[in-house]
Amino acid sequence: MKVCVIDDDPLMLEHLAEMVAGLGFEVVTAPDADTGLRLVESQGSDVAVVDILMPDRDGLTFIMDVRRVRPDLRIVAISGGGRLGAGSLLSMAGGLGADATLVKPFSNSDLAAALGRPAAIRIDDTAQK
Repeated sequence: MKVCVIDDDPLMLEHLAEMVAGLGFEVVTAPDADTGLRLVESQGSDVAVVDILMPDRDGLTFIMDVRRVRPDLRIVAISGGGRLGAGSLLSMAGGLGADATLVKPFSNSDLAAALGRPAAIRIDDTAQK
């Protein structure tokens, strides 16, 4: 499965990509929602992990836009909160079509559950099963 990770913070983007890859997924990254939308359309991603608070186009707008072109895409919305608090933003994301939501920081097992894979299954374990 291919996961598109979208976050405007370069360090968080790299960290999330490493977490997702460690769970055995193929990863593509995008530094903003516009690039993420193009990648989801062109790369055939199965899942998008999108930060809600980003400059220019935010994650909520990304969710609305991607639902029009890829209604089958699994969306995991993530947020650290900001002024509104993570709960309010993630509640809005769920209402717009996010399949799962996570409050930053989150664990590998939380991410694995949101992506639909048990955390105990790693890329090197899957080859033996």
